[in-house]
Amino acid sequence: MAISQLSLTDFRNLRSTTLDFNSGFNFISGDNGSGKTSLLEAIYVLCQAHSFRTHQLKQCINHDKSGFLIFGRFDDHKAGLAKNDKKLEIHVDGQSIKRRSELVRMTPINIVNADSFVLLDGAPQKRRAFIDWCMFHVEPGYAEQWRLFQHALRQRNRLLKSRQDIKLLDYWDQHLIEPSLSLRTMRSDYCKKLQGIVEVELCEILSGISLELVYQQGWPDDLSLEDAIKSNRERDIRSGFTNAGIHRDDLRFMSQGRNASEILSRGQSKRLCLALLLAALKVVSKSRQNRIILLIDDLNSELDSNAQNTVYQQLVEMDLQMFISNIDSAIPEPIRGKEIKLFHVEHGIIRPRNFS
Repeated sequence: MAISQLSLTDFRNLRSTTLDFNSGFNFISGDNGSGKTSLLEAIYVLCQAHSFRTHQLKQCINHDKSGFLIFGRFDDHKAGLAKNDKKLEIHVDGQSIKRRSELVRMTPINIVNADSFVLLDGAPQKRRAFIDWCMFHVEPGYAEQWRLFQHALRQRNRLLKSRQDIKLLDYWDQHLIEPSLSLRTMRSDYCKKLQGIVEVELCEILSGISLELVYQQGWPDDLSLEDAIKSNRERDIRSGFTNAGIHRDDLRFMSQGRNASEILSRGQSKRLCLALLLAALKVVSKSRQNRIILLIDDLNSELDSNAQNTVYQQLVEMDLQMFISNIDSAIPEPIRGKEIKLFHVEHGIIRPRNFS
């Protein structure tokens, strides 16, 4: 779902402004620290109601202001966020929204930045988030199953921490298991889909790298989830949280029978991370009518020009709206000749500009 206009007030170091965007390609140049990433962040926050840079949205408020406002016009709706120290308000088409997921579902958005290249050896939650992004935007039942799982897990952990009413654990165990198994099946299926796309459609980016994407459930393979939860009950009570379950799932990336992170060079690892991200974009774009917004933050610092061109060629073939930030004003070769909207950021001031 393309965004045609963005208005922001008191967001980070950015000067309050209203910007009109191209439905396809938007290129943002400026020095480090000028505000390029903050502009990408504002778009992300508008679509997600959270940031890729901080866990606390209040950190996005201009340092001498009491709150920020963001408003956007999309293809078929308008959305606005207001954040101050005490609360976050979300509105879509003038109506207040209580659940963040209602906003998130409307506009698929993703980002390529330095964090994208730690998928192989970063924390397991990054890999879970990677696969869950696909399912949220493709599987109609995913959001509800995730909500049921999260509710049951919170209630179970509350009992474990308080060590009171332990007899209620049996009740919450049953409410935990059903959505967990549904989510496990979805995750396993989408791992297979992603691997198939990588092997067939993205072999040029892999450049000969072999890949096996292995889904690893968060409990022993030789136990059912129910048995795993029961066998861990005493441990759970001692630790105060649930030790087995899909919140412990992980993805393993194998190459030549070994963990890919152990044998691939840094450059090869980056290519593999990008191939996986592109595969996820392809899965979602093929399954939805509304377009994905893709933010690309300084890809030049991560990849050589040949790898960049290969990635951009794949992206051009997808129906995406892109926002690309870079220090210099060089347009990636596969995008040259396309209709592009150009912006320059300097000391927090964003100005549209023409080709020189």
